[in-house]
Amino acid sequence: MTPGNASNTANAGQPPNTSNTASTNQPPNTASTNQPSNTATSPRATTPSCTTRRCLASMLIAKEALSQPQSPSCISNISVPLIVYETLSVDTKDLRFESHLQVMLSWEDPDLSWDTSVYHHDMVVLPVSKIWTPELHVTNGVQTTMKHGNKDLLVHSNGTIEHMVIMNTVVGCEVNLYNYPFASDFCPIAINVWALKGCGMFLNFGKVSTTSANRGDWLTEEVELNAKGGRDDRNYLWVSLKMRSENPFLYLVLPSILIIVADVVSFSLPLGGGERISFKVTLVLSFIMFLIILNDLLPGGGQCSPIIRKHFCFCLVILVLSTLQSMVLTRLAKCGTLWPCSLSKSKDSLLKDTDNEEESKSDIKASEEEKNTALQKVVKFLNKMAAQDHKNAIHHRFANKVDLVCFCIYLTVLIVYAVVILYFSFGSRCEINQLDFWS
Repeated sequence: MTPGNASNTANAGQPPNTSNTASTNQPPNTASTNQPSNTATSPRATTPSCTTRRCLASMLIAKEALSQPQSPSCISNISVPLIVYETLSVDTKDLRFESHLQVMLSWEDPDLSWDTSVYHHDMVVLPVSKIWTPELHVTNGVQTTMKHGNKDLLVHSNGTIEHMVIMNTVVGCEVNLYNYPFASDFCPIAINVWALKGCGMFLNFGKVSTTSANRGDWLTEEVELNAKGGRDDRNYLWVSLKMRSENPFLYLVLPSILIIVADVVSFSLPLGGGERISFKVTLVLSFIMFLIILNDLLPGGGQCSPIIRKHFCFCLVILVLSTLQSMVLTRLAKCGTLWPCSLSKSKDSLLKDTDNEEESKSDIKASEEEKNTALQKVVKFLNKMAAQDHKNAIHHRFANKVDLVCFCIYLTVLIVYAVVILYFSFGSRCEINQLDFWS
């Protein structure tokens, strides 16, 4: 081994080599080794320690987004993807109808968005009282209540909010009852939001569905979304209503028809006995009581007054006229004159007295002459009875002829009236402007 090699070997085992090895483990080297680790933990200083949904909800609630989202255009677009409509009742007396609506709402609030790389959730539930929600109103509503469908709402990571509200509204609608009980009409429900001078909200409607279409005597046939005059700020639901006429026809129209038919049949009763008059008076009183009882069931007035009111008026007038006609003909059949009974009786008694005087004079002469016998008196009495019966028969025949003429006129009037009332009930309509509240 040469000296140089030996010295190199010795130098390899000397402490300086050991110190060089130790110098690699000094703190400065250690710090330089951990430098990448400190760089990796620098973002962790801004990352929240809690990233659960509840922590995310608390973070969004802390923003206190209680005002309308402020976009550069000053308009918030509110989407209405679905409206579930239901007719609760139709008041034909006060001309109002009540509706129930479930309205799905969707809008965007950029202040309620979050970074999904920090909060690994696409959706979160927030209390409805902690953020702003749009308020709907009904322009033609008499009374409207709106409440939240739930105490919570759904917020997406991009700031889109989904919510549902429930509206109960009473709308004043001039329902066309001209053809009652065969009535049908359209009623609007004007749903809008607040907007003023280019700021506010704008509604984008989707589709409408109906539920429980059968409600009492009224049927909801169809519900459409329309806008008056193409204006986007005048949106309304066009509700098609049709009355189920079976029940009103049975308890309103049919009884009046049957009473008129009974009055027509009463013409077959004799005039002299008084049965016809008593029967007709009973019909008149029954019809009056019928109208009094059903007064609350009759629809109200309005621009197009129901034709059924005129029908009841005609029926009452025709019944009274028929009763008066029977009274007059009964008098004519009995006495042969329309003069009051006192005058006719006085004339008959005067004629009878003169006959008695003549008979007394003839009896005196006969007694004087002794020519009259009891048989002649009986014959004279029978002749008077036969003459009176013949006179009464003439009166009855004349009254019956007049009664037949009155019956034909009465029947003709009823037939003409039936044709006219059917034409106005099914072939005629009364037009009403249901959107005049925007005029």
